[in-house]
Amino acid sequence: MAETENAPKKKPLNMKLIIIAVAVLVSAAIIAVAVFKFFISPDAVSDHTPKASAPKTVGVLFEAGDFTTNLADPGGKRFLKAKVILELNEEKKDEKKLAELKEHLPVIRDRILYILSAKTVEDFQVSDSKEKVKKDILVALNKQFGADKFRNVYFQELVYQ
Repeated sequence: MAETENAPKKKPLNMKLIIIAVAVLVSAAIIAVAVFKFFISPDAVSDHTPKASAPKTVGVLFEAGDFTTNLADPGGKRFLKAKVILELNEEKKDEKKLAELKEHLPVIRDRILYILSAKTVEDFQVSDSKEKVKKDILVALNKQFGADKFRNVYFQELVYQ
């Protein structure tokens, strides 16, 4: 009997503590399921990704030719060599319109050459800057020949020193 009196008494479990622990676990499980369902699951990811659009068709391409010009860098020792392709805002090739463009090729080349020669090497070193050069050419040509005649400008070759 003396041994049982000296043995450490077992504390009864506190029911409030058990209820709070179960409530915390259930809440954590609900939050984990909600986070997985709304933010991590493949369905949630696919909802945030842009839907694949129909592939863009490339309009009729017109070769504006090769350009070699000095750049506007100080000292005038830098030059640019580029081959420029223009995308027309037409889906089907119309020989009559292409013949008209060939008649106006000197004007087209003059506008492109004017814009390219006004640029510096820095204008071609960053891809955003190259896009700006393309946009400058596109705006100038559409201003000359009517809005939306040309859709895009491509550099098939681009070398600068």
